[in-house]
Amino acid sequence: MKPVLNALTLMMVGVGLSGCGYLFGEDGYFRDRGSDYQTATIEPRMTVPPELQSKPIGDLLPVPGEVRAGGTGKYKVPRPQGMATGIEYSEYSMQQNGGERWLLAQHGTSAMWPRVRQFLSDYRVPVARESATLGELETGWLGFDVDADNPLVRRLAPAVGQNRRTDGQELRLRIRVEPGVQSGTSEIKVLQAQRSQGSTQDSWPQSSSNSNLERAVLAELESYLNQSGGADSVALSSAPAARRSSLDQDGAGNPVLNMTTDFNRAWAAVGQALASADIHVDDLDRSAGVYYVNPQQSARQDKPGFFGRLFGRGKAEADAQQRTQVRLTPVGNRVQITVEDSITTSSDSSEARALLSRILENLN
Repeated sequence: MKPVLNALTLMMVGVGLSGCGYLFGEDGYFRDRGSDYQTATIEPRMTVPPELQSKPIGDLLPVPGEVRAGGTGKYKVPRPQGMATGIEYSEYSMQQNGGERWLLAQHGTSAMWPRVRQFLSDYRVPVARESATLGELETGWLGFDVDADNPLVRRLAPAVGQNRRTDGQELRLRIRVEPGVQSGTSEIKVLQAQRSQGSTQDSWPQSSSNSNLERAVLAELESYLNQSGGADSVALSSAPAARRSSLDQDGAGNPVLNMTTDFNRAWAAVGQALASADIHVDDLDRSAGVYYVNPQQSARQDKPGFFGRLFGRGKAEADAQQRTQVRLTPVGNRVQITVEDSITTSSDSSEARALLSRILENLN
């Protein structure tokens, strides 16, 4: 019986070896094709018949004339460039989402605040109130007939519309400079209010009284910014804190960070602040509005390799149980940021305040 089993074993081994050669050998189906380029031939360029028109096309993947060996040091992969650095790059562009419109600037709020302030100064528009902390400017009232010689009024008058009256009417503007969704950008929004001269109405509407005038103000501001040069030419001594946020307490005395913005911008801003503060983010759940962080671990600390994770499983599970939750909750027109040990348990008040303070300091 043993001779028969030995013969079968040898036969199976032979079949297996021949099968491997059939699949993975030089002539196998799954052979290594990594060096096939060395035997590739360069075909002549295609000729176009003379009766047809053609445009010259360069090599899509040209081979450099000189290839140098890389250095011996450790190479650090650079961060990718922003999407706005493409061919169609524009420093300022008009954006619209439904009935909401704004001017997108490829500069931070600290650079855009003095430029917007200078825009109003150059157009001789009086500023009734301004808040550098909120990034907000409110102009005084301008009459279409009383201030007809004002540069901005002259520009806006044609945009009023044929069926809207201008005689005896006056308008004012509220301009906000807010951080954009993408890091290093700003969004400039305009709210326009209008009333009859002599009226005591002084409240701001939910939306602009005349959407055409709002669009015209943004278009005029876009043209002004594009023609007045780069944002770096403006002094930044009067730049605002930019982030409309404050560290407060809720009804139970727990610290809470309030941001007057929508959830998308708050989520992006907090994520950037955690990175700037060098706070390690273990995980995140955007649908739940939670960043799982470890305040005691640096975000730049090297992650363990495969065997480190394999043999350090117990430690990883212990760290996972100790993760702190930074939770974002939309409340009305603002977003509240709180620090919790779990969805039902708040963190220690002093530790939570310290973490929220680090986030607030790194909002930019």
